This record gives sequence, C-alpha cells and structure tokens, in this order.
Amino acid sequence: MIKFFAILSMFVFLMPSILLAETVPELYETYQGARVETQDNLLHVSTGRISRSWKWTGRGLVTTGLKDINTGRQWAASESSHHADWNFGDLGKGTLVSLKVDIDDDEQFTTRHLAVEAEIHYPKLHLKYVIWAYPNAPGIRTQLWLRESEDAEWSGSLFQPDVVETLRLASEPESVNAFGYMQGIKADMEELILRQELISSPGAADWASGLVIEDNNAGIIVVKESHQHTRMEHGELVTGDFRLDGSVVKASGAGMRPSDLKSESYRFCWATWTVLYEGDSTSAQFALKEFDRFRFPVNERDISIIANTWGTEDRRHPCLYKARQENVLRELESVAEIGLDLLQIDDGWQHNRGRKGDQWHPTKGWYPTKERSGRFNLHTGEEFEGTYSVYPDGCFCRVRNRAEELGVQLGLWFAWRAPAEQIKANYNNGNFKAFKLDFANLEQKDDLDYLYGKGREIVKKSDYTAVVNWDVTETPPRMGYYFGRDVGNLYLANRKTHGTRLDVLYDPYKQLRDAWLLAKYMNLNQIQVTFQNKDLTPLEAPTDALKSTHKYNLAITLMATPIFFLETQYLDESARDQIKMLLEPYTDHRNKMYEGYVFSIGDMPDNASWSGFQNYHPETKSGYLTVFRELHNKQSRRSLSLHFYPAGTQLQLTDLLTGESRDVAVNDQNQVEFIIDEAPGFQFLKIEKQ
Repeated sequence: MIKFFAILSMFVFLMPSILLAETVPELYETYQGARVETQDNLLHVSTGRISRSWKWTGRGLVTTGLKDINTGRQWAASESSHHADWNFGDLGKGTLVSLKVDIDDDEQFTTRHLAVEAEIHYPKLHLKYVIWAYPNAPGIRTQLWLRESEDAEWSGSLFQPDVVETLRLASEPESVNAFGYMQGIKADMEELILRQELISSPGAADWASGLVIEDNNAGIIVVKESHQHTRMEHGELVTGDFRLDGSVVKASGAGMRPSDLKSESYRFCWATWTVLYEGDSTSAQFALKEFDRFRFPVNERDISIIANTWGTEDRRHPCLYKARQENVLRELESVAEIGLDLLQIDDGWQHNRGRKGDQWHPTKGWYPTKERSGRFNLHTGEEFEGTYSVYPDGCFCRVRNRAEELGVQLGLWFAWRAPAEQIKANYNNGNFKAFKLDFANLEQKDDLDYLYGKGREIVKKSDYTAVVNWDVTETPPRMGYYFGRDVGNLYLANRKTHGTRLDVLYDPYKQLRDAWLLAKYMNLNQIQVTFQNKDLTPLEAPTDALKSTHKYNLAITLMATPIFFLETQYLDESARDQIKMLLEPYTDHRNKMYEGYVFSIGDMPDNASWSGFQNYHPETKSGYLTVFRELHNKQSRRSLSLHFYPAGTQLQLTDLLTGESRDVAVNDQNQVEFIIDEAPGFQFLKIEKQ
C-alpha cells in the first residue's frame, strides 16, 4: 500500500437512530483543488471542474446533483424516485458502516486523487461505493465492490436487476449516441472497428462501452470501465448494457454473478466514468481523452518502439522457429542498427508448453527450452524438418547480455495461464521489460481477476519499469479498450504480408482506418499499431501494400505505439534508410507527442482520401500533424479542418523531415491547405501557434 501524505481517513459508525434522521457524518478534505465534504444527509465531491452530490436515503446513495463548475450548468435532477444509484433487487434497509476519504493512487497504477469510500451493509449483501475525484479532471469515477453476507442466500444465475449506475437528468437530452470498439478485427473485413448508434427513448445498447449525451452544445459522457467490445456474445462475463428512459440513464452489468460473491472479501464491479463537456464534438472527445489520461496515465514504460519475432511468417511452426536464440541474436543486431527500443520474443522459446489440442496447461514449466522439433517451409525458401536448437544453455544468458551491450530492451510472450511466479522468474532471468499475455478467455470473474491481478504483480515486481501488452486479437473477452490499460497497452491485431490467410493480410489503408477510428474515443498512444515489411508481400496478394513506401507505412503508426510485427533482418538497405530517416525526428519529438492528445482529421481512410491525425498539447497550444494523401486520391492540394484553432489563428508548420517551415493563417472555414505531390504520400509536421 502506498504511503499517504497524511492520514486522512475517517471511520464513522452510525446507529440506526442516526440513519432514521438521514444524516451522514461530518467530512471535509481537499487535495490540489479537489474537495470532499458532507452536510446533513448529503455528500459533495468536486474535482474543481465538476461536482457531484449524493443523498443518503437509508437504502443507499442517490445522485442529486451533477454540475459543470465553469458554466454553472446543473445536469442532474435534484429529486429522484430511486433509493440508490445501484439496484440489485430489494436489498432492504442499509446500514452505513463507515465513510472515509484518502489520498490515493491505487498502488501507483493511476493518478493521485481523493478516494471516497462508503461501506454499506444490507441483510444479505455488503457493498462498498468508491468515488475517485482527480484534481482538475472533467469527470468523476464511481465503482461498486460487493461482498456476500455470511448468512445470505441468492437465487438465480444473474442479479435481477443488475444496475451499477443511475443518472436522472434535469431534462431529456437532445440526443444520445452509443459507441464501442471491436476486438478480433480482421484486415479484410468491411465492418468498421468503431460502432456508433443513436439511442432513442426508451432504448438500450448492450454492445457499447459508452454514451455521449448531448444537449444544447454541451453534454455528458458515460463510460463503463469494462472489457466490453462490439462482437462480444452475451452469456459471457456480465458486461450489461446502457439504458435510456426519458431523462433516466442507467448502466448495468456488475461483471459478476451472485455465485461469484465471497463472504470473506470484496470483489470489484465495473467502474463508471461520468464526464462533462461544453462545446462541440471536439470538446466531447477532448474531455473524454483528458479523463482517460487521468485514469490511465502515460508512463515511461509505455514509450517504446517494439519489434516482435512472430510476424514475418504466417503459420504456427515457422513462427515458433523464429523465437530461437540464434535468430534472436541476429534480430538484436538488426534492431539496434535501425534504432528500435525493444525486441519481443514471441511464442516458441518455452519448455513444456503443455499444448493439448487448443488448451494450455496452467501448471507446466515456463523456461527456455534447449531444443524443439518441427517440419515446415519458410517464406525465404528455407525448409526445415527435424530437431533444432532453441536455447542450448537453457537460459536467456547470451540474449540478455547482448541486449544490454546493444542498449536494446527485451520483451517476452506468455500464454495467459502461465503462473505469475514463473513470469517473474523470467523477468529476473532475462531482464525483460514487456510481457505479451495471449490466449485469454475471460468469461468468468475468477479468470478476469486472476489475469488482471497477475498483470499488476508483474509491474510491481519490476518496480514499475515493465509493461504488459494485452493481446486483444480475438473475439473472446480479453482485456478491454477501457479496462486494464493501467497495467499495459493493447496489442490490437495481427497483420502479416506472407501467407494464405486473408484475415490477417497487411493493407496500409486499413491500418490507417483502424487508427483513425480509434482516435475518436481513445488515447491512441496506448495502442500498438503495426508496421510491416511490405517488400515480402507476394505480387498476387489482394493488397496495395507494395504500392506504398516504407516511410508512408511507418508514418501511419507514429501517433500510436509503433510495433514492427516482423523480423527486421529481412528489411533491405533502402527500407532501413527510409525507416531511420523517419525515426530520427520521431524519437526527438515522441516524448512531447505522448504528452499530447491525438484527434482524427480529414476524411475516414478508404484508400482514396486525405486523412490524418492532429496531436494537440493544451498547455502550449502546439502539437504535431501526420497528413496522408492516400493511394487513389487525385488531388495534390487539400484544405483540412484542424481542431482548437479558430479562423484567423496564425500557425507555423515545420516539416520534420526537411526542416522547412511555413506560416499559415487558419481560414474562415477553420481550415489549412496542405500540398502532397505524390500518392500515396504524407507529411510529418510540427505545429506552433504564433
């Protein structure tokens, strides 16, 4: 547990007679502009930008105020017919056992904040309601924790109902837009990674991660901090839905069933973010990304350019062959020469993988194996059959020593069931800084808690220098877009140039399209976006990869976390020169880029558009641009709208590849003109407000 600046906790035990008076104990604390206080039967929590109030009803806490402090607008109704913001059926009267406030950072996994905890006991359920107020944040996070009463008896497989958050708005909103992202995305699918739908009243969205509630050029964004995605089938770990009924908005889905309750310890439900904004859709996106950054701050461990041994081949056995020591040592030399930060050794290095069918044995040993057998053809024309050496010394000693000499960090792949102690042992053995955890299927609460807890253990074991790469390449529930990023980033999708499976075929414009859509509701720099060696693409492959340059394909990844899903040793000199030419200015500026917020600009990529990204730093009003003229676009000039710069704003744009600068004025349509002579082509620019 972290050391707090001061002991701020207050525990108050209330007698039933006090509860009948509907009062809560006196409480007052502040932290860097955030504030918590009570008055009579009300609890008030403020970040300095928004405030939210709850009334103790004797059965729970119900929201009676949600205010934008800057504008004074009150979003919540002051009276409600609900007894609490949650609903798990008729729980009876509750006893407010304790109320306390601490300064906390969740064991260094989030930004420091005021954490309020109300513990309430019902006859068959014990409940904790936790509120996080980050100083100067545009939103507030709430979360329920549940514990079964010792003599409780539950019937049914699900909570009925299963409501974890309720907001009764002051009036019916103009529109409510639900949004969510897809996991297991395939490269040849026409279905978009982002799904958005307007929700009418009464209505529900059981696929969404969040709602944008718009009213009079302002609004509320409600996000469920879960692993929900748009292709998740129902009956899996309970993710619930969002419901709209007039002025009442509800989020359901506890993330557990009654059978998951324990009497000896609390278990967490999905948390909810409530974020306020004033302005247009850009303001909404900015507020959400600001709060996301408070919740999932970028750390030094998140910033790296990664190479991965798995991605050159397509079939399993050739990919396993790439993880052997001989090949990893060659890759280390190549990665260092190009200037990448980290080489990740994927599946194939380990002893006793315990594979039987498609199931992974949870208790087999995970340490470097000395040899392995195989039979396969490689894309390079090499054929192999028989036993080959993997790690002849049975350790990562040679790989670790050479990586340290070259200044390259190492990463390692594991199946998700690999025991935490063995992952930590390999951290010691190879000084690994990134751990890719694969094959998860989190349909059960125990599995989710096991994997999430293991990820936290790994990061703490490394003294917060290592990161987990959550693999979300398949459709079963894994980690999510809004869950688990306090521990690591998201490895989004396999993209390969060689092979027969069209569902993983690399096509640059689809990479650009995925990133462009993700940048609407996500902080893109915690998502790994793939660069591939387009020169390995067969001429007959149904992709335009061969028609773009290596620089263009790499530029697509720069606003995210670039991952070279390939063996860099097969990049020829021309490719290496192009990559180094772009990585040099990128690495000079990337720390500043990670401080900024990324927004999509131009049109959605379709292989014939002008498109791109704007990276904006709110304090300096400066930032970066990557602008793309796609392959089939016929226009060498295009005016694009930029965010945050009104008409008449004077800007200086500096081309980070040529060093040339030009001064421009934003026109009456809030646009700036760009010129790219070749298609496909791009520009990598720095923006400075004059």
